[in-house]
Amino acid sequence: MSEVEKQVGRPTKYNEEIQKFADDYIENYLEYEIVNNNAVPNSLPSQCDLAFKLKVHRETIANWGKSHRQFFDTLERINQKQEIMLSKFGLNRGYDSSITKMHMVNLTNYKDKVETVNTNQEIILRIDNDDVRL
Repeated sequence: MSEVEKQVGRPTKYNEEIQKFADDYIENYLEYEIVNNNAVPNSLPSQCDLAFKLKVHRETIANWGKSHRQFFDTLERINQKQEIMLSKFGLNRGYDSSITKMHMVNLTNYKDKVETVNTNQEIILRIDNDDVRL
């Protein structure tokens, strides 16, 4: 770095240990646990949860994702894991359907599509003499 390109602000906390922790977070994230011989889905992995466990702000890990390709890939894998778990446990009713739908629309590229049909029907409005003053 030349003298003209001096860094400003606090130095980053990002390092190999942070990257390893993030990789372990997503690699070892348990999709479900066994309770009374039944598979019960766990909560979704998330960037917010990762930030909380790393004791940094969500914006910090977003910035690390912009600056470090390997960390960006880890964040993308978190998004992929969310989509997989939502699909899997949403279909077999492991997650509540309304919560699954909300997350699928907001966390993935799935869309909630509503179609409206315009029938172009004629509407007749009759105004009586009593209604003229309104």
